[in-house]
Amino acid sequence: MNRIYSRIGLAQKAGKVSSGALAVRSSLLNRACLLVMSSDISENTRDSLISISQKQKVPWIILGSKYELGTSVGKAYRVALTINDQGMADSIIKLLESRGEGLNSTGVVEWPK
Repeated sequence: MNRIYSRIGLAQKAGKVSSGALAVRSSLLNRACLLVMSSDISENTRDSLISISQKQKVPWIILGSKYELGTSVGKAYRVALTINDQGMADSIIKLLESRGEGLNSTGVVEWPK
């Protein structure tokens, strides 16, 4: 799991992350390659982001708590972020798949279960 958060941190350092609910909504409309949400995101926000993500055909995952997600990008907490680089998004997805998780037809990975 730490390797996944490290990849997210690397993407942040490279300037390829949009974090926070408002920035994520904007990013989903034009440049997002992967949506990452915390497991403790509010139901309304989650449903709204998933709806936009599905319309834009952006895969999404649920990963850890808002504090773990925030720490990975150097913030106190974040409920959602997008990875805006296809190569970095693919590397995160491959790490999840190597742990036995895989994307299903809707592009959803939930970690941990």
